[in-house]
Amino acid sequence: MIKHVLLAPLIAFMVVFTAFADELLPTIHDGHIHYDGDVWEILPPDRAIGMLTDQNIQRAIVSATPTEGAELLYKEDPDLVIPFLRPYKNIRHRFLWFKDPTTPDFIRDHLKRAPYRGIGEFHVFGPNIETDIVLEIIEIARQNKLALHPHTNLAEMRYLLSVASDIPVLWAHGGFDVPVAALIELMEEYPKLYIELSLREGITDEDDVLTPEWRALLIQYKDRFLIGMDTYKPSRWADLPEIAEESRHWLNQLPEDTAIAIARGNLDRLLPK
Repeated sequence: MIKHVLLAPLIAFMVVFTAFADELLPTIHDGHIHYDGDVWEILPPDRAIGMLTDQNIQRAIVSATPTEGAELLYKEDPDLVIPFLRPYKNIRHRFLWFKDPTTPDFIRDHLKRAPYRGIGEFHVFGPNIETDIVLEIIEIARQNKLALHPHTNLAEMRYLLSVASDIPVLWAHGGFDVPVAALIELMEEYPKLYIELSLREGITDEDDVLTPEWRALLIQYKDRFLIGMDTYKPSRWADLPEIAEESRHWLNQLPEDTAIAIARGNLDRLLPK
């Protein structure tokens, strides 16, 4: 209850703040939204959708713990929400799903409940990425023409891409701090790899200016990046205007065709309506 009391005034402020948004900034299609159970009471589906549309977010990949949250938002606005299926039965299952033999059936069952377009965002690290459960889930994605949205490190991403090179893979956070040279290497080798940029380090300098390295990278590979807000905790929903504004700020430093591709075009190409 305390977190709800603290969150309520922040959300009220957010609604006011949106009135000052620059209407000339690009429409966003968001590659990383969560609608987890810890916000359902204070932020029912209609208000969550309203917050996204207030920020001119017209399409969004939505996943949730439990995954019913993605289904709730999809039912509220099926044109905006692109549901992704998290393999977590609950928050504790996040640390167990990759070795739980019931996980594949959990995924198959939920695929019948909503038009899911991908599996993730899922967390997996170290040798856990090589379990038979993970390989079975990759096969489920392959059979159902689903994308994968992994949150993992560089070594694990190399393995995942080697066994799922035929499946669209959206790397959450672009590995956070993985060197740009490694991103280029993987994009060159795996044409179905996309990089999602929520919470990605190094894009801008201390003055919020695109670094030369990232400017060159985004322009050269403009068709391989998506932006994301990553509402992984309640305060990220309250901070949504600021987070969206930060993304728009560096997008507007790019050539128009690059900015449009990253802001919305690449998601539409990866996941057409």
